[in-house]
Formats: sequence, C-alpha cells, structure tokens
Amino acid sequence: MKSLAYLGSLLALLLCSGTSLGQSRAWEVGVAGGAVRNLRTPLHIQQEGLEEIDIQARYRTEPFNPPVYYDIRVSTWRENNGWELKFTHHKLILDNLPPDVQRFSITDGFNLLTLNRLWLARGFTWSVGGGVVITHPESTIRNQPFPENKGILRKGYYMSGPTLEAAVAKRYYFASRWFALAEARATASYVRVPVVNGHANVTNAAWHILAGLGFRLTNANPE
Repeated sequence: MKSLAYLGSLLALLLCSGTSLGQSRAWEVGVAGGAVRNLRTPLHIQQEGLEEIDIQARYRTEPFNPPVYYDIRVSTWRENNGWELKFTHHKLILDNLPPDVQRFSITDGFNLLTLNRLWLARGFTWSVGGGVVITHPESTIRNQPFPENKGILRKGYYMSGPTLEAAVAKRYYFASRWFALAEARATASYVRVPVVNGHANVTNAAWHILAGLGFRLTNANPE
C-alpha cells in the first residue's frame, strides 16, 4: 500500500537524523493490533442536484477481518520525554445504511498518520498529538458505485482531513531490548471523501484498545 511506503520513508529519515544525536537518545519501533469502538457521529452526503443525506452514523470496524486493523510506530526518547510517529490502519463500515445508500465504507483504510508528544509519568507512557487521515473510500449511493482507481497515484487514496489523538500505554520488558505494549487511545477525525457526483463529510470518534510488541534499537533506556 502506497501510504505504508510513505510512512517507511518518513521513518527512515527520522532514524537517519537520529544517528547524530548520540547515545543519550533512545529509539524504539513497535507493531500492534486491537479492537475499536466507534461512537455515533454525523455523516453528511451531498450529490449534485439530489437531496442531501444526513444521518447519525453507526460504524463497525471488523478489526480481525482482512484488511486487518493494525498499528506501526517509531519513537525517540531523551530521558523521560520523546516523540512518536504512528500509522494506524483504522477501518469504517457503515451499519445503519439509509435507503439510498447501498454501501459506504472506508476499509483500506481510514488511515491515521500522526506525530505525537510522549512523556513518562507514574510508570506509563502518555501521548497526545495529531496528523492527517489518508482514506480509501468505497461507496455505492443511489446504485452508483464510486470508482476506486482515482486519487493518489490512481490507487483510490486521498489525503482527506485532520485527526487528533490522546493515549496512555504501558511497556513490559521481557528481554534486554524487547517489550510488550498495551495501549488505550481516543481519536477524533473529520474528513471529506468523494462519492459519485459529490462528497461525504465523515466524522469519526473512537476508542482503541491495542496490544503488541516493540524493540529498542539503541542502548539508551527512556526509563
């Protein structure tokens, strides 16, 4: 997926820049999966010359069905403060379809790319930050399917809007550099995605529970 390639390039730049910062700076990478609870939020669909559709949308995520929900992150620490670049492959599937909407989903995905400030306190890692949402919208409205061969590099991806997040996490080291991680996170996003002859304004607010593994790349320990 092209968005993952962009993330890889950003991570490589960060890692290269960190080599000149000395051993006092710690670097970590991690991967995680989990489950999501999406809150009911407004969905507004507008097509040229047609009646607008407004509902309080109820979304499901199906985190374990392909393409699965996942999270990749890289963080850098100096003592008890740090920065984190995070990519989360979130998904939205509309449950309460109105009569004129046959399909509305953003499953490949509702991708959250964020830069977060980190700090350690009371044995937990706290973070807050924001970024952008890269979407891959799939819809059929009034029996008109939206083509998925447009957008970035004609692969169906769009830079669609902002996102904010706040999280608390815990790391459990089980080897000198390996650790398990558990995280609770809240996200809020607002995007505009294209549909046939119009667009949809999508608000998403969600709770995320994640678990995964991480690896400390350098000898310095943020704790």
